Amino acid sequence: MSTQRWVIIDTETDGLSSPIHVIEIAAQVMEGWNPCGKPFQIFLDHGIAIPPGATAIHGYTQEFLRKNGRSPLEAYESFRTYAKDHPIVAHNLSFDWNRALIPEWGRLGLTPIGCRGFCTMLLSRRVLFEVTSHRLDNLKQQFSLGESQSHKALTDVATVVRLFGDVMKPRLESAKLFTFEAWKEFSLPPFLSS
Repeated sequence: MSTQRWVIIDTETDGLSSPIHVIEIAAQVMEGWNPCGKPFQIFLDHGIAIPPGATAIHGYTQEFLRKNGRSPLEAYESFRTYAKDHPIVAHNLSFDWNRALIPEWGRLGLTPIGCRGFCTMLLSRRVLFEVTSHRLDNLKQQFSLGESQSHKALTDVATVVRLFGDVMKPRLESAKLFTFEAWKEFSLPPFLSS
């Protein structure tokens, strides 16, 4: 059984068009299959207008972020303290890591926090073959993973923790995939695996 530590994250942003600004980041350190310690959540105030379309998805307004957000540099310093250099995992890692976090850290002159782990959406496509949609909302409903509101980073992280531990773990174990590196390798499409 793996005891490696890794971090499940989720972000909420000001939209999908570059430059993308992260306005909420939440995380849960994992040790092997299990959550380790308390989850992390922070709001970021970039001092920018939040488009109505983005607010319609996650509910966060410029006023809310002004009251509850921290400066991006302060927020990422807190996140670095929490995540350390552990691998970062997300349900749509190509968005959270590649499109949101890496470009934002570059704009802010920050070195990356942690390292790229695996995408639980890609892993779910390899493990949960009976479902037609691997979007987190669908998987939450399909596997009764809670009633909490989607598109809030903290509740989405909690959903991924349950998805991984309650739904994927038995299937990964039956395939004799017990380590972080094995999960990461298996998450890749077969033509990308080594």
